[in-house]
Amino acid sequence: MTTPPWLAPNPRAKRNLEFGRAQQRVINPNGVDELCKELKQCPAYKPTPLYSLPALAERLGIGELRVKDESQRFGLGAFKALGGILAVGNVLTGAVGEAFHQSTTFANILKGHDKEITSRFVFATASSGNHGRAVAAGAQLFGNRCIVFLPKFTSAGKEAAIRERGAEVIRVDGDYDAAVAECRRQSEQNGWQIISDTSWEDYESVPKSVMRGYTVLVHEAGVDQWGVAPTHVFVQAGVGGLAAAVIGYLWAVCDRRPISVVVEPASADCWFQSNLAGKPTLASGNADTAMGGLACREISPLTWPVVGEAADWFMTIEEEDVTPARHLFATPLENDPAIESGPSGCAGLAGLTRACTDEAAFKALGLNKKSRVLLINSEGNLGEEPAYAGGSSKT
Repeated sequence: MTTPPWLAPNPRAKRNLEFGRAQQRVINPNGVDELCKELKQCPAYKPTPLYSLPALAERLGIGELRVKDESQRFGLGAFKALGGILAVGNVLTGAVGEAFHQSTTFANILKGHDKEITSRFVFATASSGNHGRAVAAGAQLFGNRCIVFLPKFTSAGKEAAIRERGAEVIRVDGDYDAAVAECRRQSEQNGWQIISDTSWEDYESVPKSVMRGYTVLVHEAGVDQWGVAPTHVFVQAGVGGLAAAVIGYLWAVCDRRPISVVVEPASADCWFQSNLAGKPTLASGNADTAMGGLACREISPLTWPVVGEAADWFMTIEEEDVTPARHLFATPLENDPAIESGPSGCAGLAGLTRACTDEAAFKALGLNKKSRVLLINSEGNLGEEPAYAGGSSKT
């Protein structure tokens, strides 16, 4: 039985692959417990829920379906809050440590210690919305100035949410990649510290900090909330930061690496195309998608040793798959919980649904009544229209 053209296996992802040095340079699973303790210093921190959806699992023909609901993260509505806040904090603690030749803590910086060092920093980032809001929140938390570069497609609602966190906004007449380029140009001119979730040559330390923040959500889900490892994970990808954190952490800590499926919009399929090419390459489309958080034409090269080497499958979804997936979350079956999701947040569910309604894909992915599937609802309704008339009151 031939698999559909929107689903492709990764020829490099052998099941006996070890989580080695190249992967540890990207995702370090050690010390995540301590990272969670640091986060508890933030007033709004609490683990986000891991919901079980048994009725939907039954309809899809799988054993269990769990959804990590990042729409409730830090009150900011998206998983990006973990990476942005921690990366800003790491830059500031690192600067204090370098200045005084002794380490300081996240908590001390929060309390306003060593302002003569930390106040010098101006943070900048490019974002389609959620990451910018996270970096703005981090800068506000520590009392620093922040500038966020937004592509033209970012909604007015997301821009307003970023401004509410005290950041300045610069609109770029182009896509996400154009916003990244302009952010780099102006930051180099002005001496601003970039907090990016994508990497480039000689810029990897900060993206690593961002991804390390994302491992917190996987740690919460697996260690504290589910108690067993998933057999499958469907994870959406833009540049690859979330996918690398999820796949890498589960690969490092699970006795048997879960089967991972990377999900992208068809117009922003940079990972799908990179998998086919065997190296980082551009998307086949122009990244014109309602899934703004995934509207990326290039992968983050830093993430290749994890996602490019160990993701088992890559798949694309269509624009018409988004609304039904959001509706499934917002108007649950039977006693399943309602989940508020944005277009990017529901992409994993859209991918799972597409796979479960295609016999060849279902079989190829090894899905069955014993499968335990993990999804990440990466964002709530952040400046988007609700999934159905009346919206969802959840969160």
